[in-house]
Amino acid sequence: MPPEISLVVNRDPHDSRKLTSMRNDEVTRRDVLQFAAISGGAAALGNVATASNADGAGGAAAAPKRFAGKIALVTGATSGMGAVTAKALAVAGAQVVFCGRREAEGKAVAADIAAAGGAAQFIVADVRDEPQVKSMFEQIASRYGRLDFAFNNVGTSDGTAPLHELSTEYFDLVIGTNLRGNFLQMKYEIPLMLKNGGVILGNSSIAGLRYLGSKVHYTAAKHGVIGMYCAAAQYYADKKIRINVICPGLIKTEKAMRVLGGDEHKLDARIPMGHIGESLDVSAAVLWLFSDEARYITGAVLPVDGGQSVV
Repeated sequence: MPPEISLVVNRDPHDSRKLTSMRNDEVTRRDVLQFAAISGGAAALGNVATASNADGAGGAAAAPKRFAGKIALVTGATSGMGAVTAKALAVAGAQVVFCGRREAEGKAVAADIAAAGGAAQFIVADVRDEPQVKSMFEQIASRYGRLDFAFNNVGTSDGTAPLHELSTEYFDLVIGTNLRGNFLQMKYEIPLMLKNGGVILGNSSIAGLRYLGSKVHYTAAKHGVIGMYCAAAQYYADKKIRINVICPGLIKTEKAMRVLGGDEHKLDARIPMGHIGESLDVSAAVLWLFSDEARYITGAVLPVDGGQSVV
């Protein structure tokens, strides 16, 4: 009979549950994935205690603080993938700084992180505006003196139309947010990492790997994000700065659910794995790329899309 294991899984800051007396084949993939994401990946799973039914001893060892002492920035973190990643980093021991334009939502995320036992500082900032970006990094430099991780998550896909009908306003908004915004973030992150090294991760999209005919501006921007990050990865590889890109497919965020009319299964038939992804799937990839387990990875473009990019 296979041994039992005990995992501590925190799906929500207000709902911490312990999975006990479960056989290995009864622990779901998501339970294992989340435990790994918040407490140390493969190394953490190796630390999970096992016990036989005979003596009933054992249980989970205390989860190591995977990123204790690290300073992490997450932009665009007032909801969705950014908010979930900020919380995961904080639970894993990092001191998190996160930004967004919506003050009320940002304060709510900070409260959730505090309730989960993490530490975070919220800064209201629009990454398209250089003075605001500069001010944010001056605050990080003044308070912490360095930056170890940065997840540049800000992006928008506003506007859907054939190229000849697309408004210049939407083009400027999408290019400005996705390209100018990412340029400005890296421009001020890199100087904080040149001394001690660090990891920067950009958020592109499946649109950076494929072509969306009714969103040519978004496709161009996301292809540009990949090009910018990979070129920077090449230049800074010998300067102890790793730079990678993730390309999420359809992820169950507030914005995506609005587009889908509240039906998360609407496009299941188009996804090889048969279901929409979750922000947790993205945060797990982000934390792994930040970790020492990915120490030899730079210039990588990682789809997180349930197989959509290979259809």
